[in-house]
Amino acid sequence: MAFLTDADYAVQIRTEIKTILTATNGSLSLAELMAQQEMTSYLKPRGIDCAAVFAATGANRNPVIIMYMIDMVLYHIHSSTPAKVMPKLREDRYNAAIAWLDKVNKSLLDPDLPYVQGDGTDATPKYKFGSREKYSQGW
Repeated sequence: MAFLTDADYAVQIRTEIKTILTATNGSLSLAELMAQQEMTSYLKPRGIDCAAVFAATGANRNPVIIMYMIDMVLYHIHSSTPAKVMPKLREDRYNAAIAWLDKVNKSLLDPDLPYVQGDGTDATPKYKFGSREKYSQGW
């Protein structure tokens, strides 16, 4: 089952424009898969449970993930058109999505997303803070 629905796109693009783009530029489901894998490559190293994020349905889906995924899908659909035809807005929103994913990846942002479960009792992210043990030599 697809993560995004047709109703999700109505916020960012008119239905008739989306229909024209998908009819001439390829499969929308392929662009969605590309965007999902791109998002996963940023979120998974942080310890976020991407399988759970993209398996969510309806109101259980994270609205920020929906927004940025649509931005990425529309950018990928538009990228097959000539550069003069692609709206600057699509490129700007795609770059904003990548910047947000990069901040999440670098632990500068902590979105409300599920983390991979360790032994089933905690949901700690897969990163560690701290420094090396103090090393000194005695002469």
